Amino acid sequence: MISGDDLKVDDRGATPLALVIHELATNAAKYGALSVNEGEVAIRTSADGDDVTIDWEERGGPALDGDPSRAGFGTKLMELSVVNQLGGSFDRDWQPDGLAATITVQRQRIARQA
Repeated sequence: MISGDDLKVDDRGATPLALVIHELATNAAKYGALSVNEGEVAIRTSADGDDVTIDWEERGGPALDGDPSRAGFGTKLMELSVVNQLGGSFDRDWQPDGLAATITVQRQRIARQA
């Protein structure tokens, strides 16, 4: 399910955001909520002044025992995309039935202002 504010994204933010969403979706399909029939993912977007937030929440996935023991290439790629390219933050919370992640960036980092 996708809900929230429509966000303007141009060539400045499209590639890093696409990489992150693709990686989150791939991991959810392989290991997380989308790997089981009853699982689901909710994506919520919000814009508040100069800040944009994208929340990713998996529910109904296989039970988790906590944070993964290691960070793979995908995790590093997501951090590079959000933190280095977009100058934002990328927070993950490994909940018992799936990952909850929050991406926060400044609006001008994902789209030029008109």
